[in-house]
Amino acid sequence: MSTSSVSSTVSISLDQQLVEFRQRRFLAMPLAGMLVWFALIFTGAFLSPRAQVLAVFIGTGSIVYLAMFLAKLTGEQVKFKSNKNRNFFDTLFLSAVAMCFLCYALAIPFFLENYRSLPFAVAILTGLMWLPIGVLIKHWVCIFHAVVRTVLCTLAWVMYPEHSFVLQPVIVVAMYVVSIAALELRWKRMQVAEHVPASLSAQPAM
Repeated sequence: MSTSSVSSTVSISLDQQLVEFRQRRFLAMPLAGMLVWFALIFTGAFLSPRAQVLAVFIGTGSIVYLAMFLAKLTGEQVKFKSNKNRNFFDTLFLSAVAMCFLCYALAIPFFLENYRSLPFAVAILTGLMWLPIGVLIKHWVCIFHAVVRTVLCTLAWVMYPEHSFVLQPVIVVAMYVVSIAALELRWKRMQVAEHVPASLSAQPAM
């Protein structure tokens, strides 16, 4: 294959890569996040403060790996390893995930001053990745998730900081339930649209 043909293949436009990216189901990562934060409700309710803290760090740090496992069950391709053929927007998504983990640098000093702040700070910071995803796939629920999660978690921290290890996970799980339902509805509508006969889709509107 010539150099020019290779370069034209590589440049198979960002538009086409974006179309491919938008056709994803986007279930594995939210499902992994929901399962982890659901478990944190119980660790926050029944374990000692030290165990609560460890559960937050270990649990939220393992969401990506749990998503890789769940992707095999949901039929998705979650590409976290370096791959020259990886969709550009997968790389962009991973950079958003990495950005959230780098923001732990803000959560940790806050946590050292008041350990109860940890689930609040992590809930806010890890929720930020929903904003770029919402822009990329053009779906309202991602923006809704990021904004409402931030507002509710902040209000919960201001009003009931002593219940942070339970209340923050409850809010995050509730947001995941709404988001997963909306994303699954989006996926089913896409599947239906793909199976509409061409003859029907070509008919003029009455």
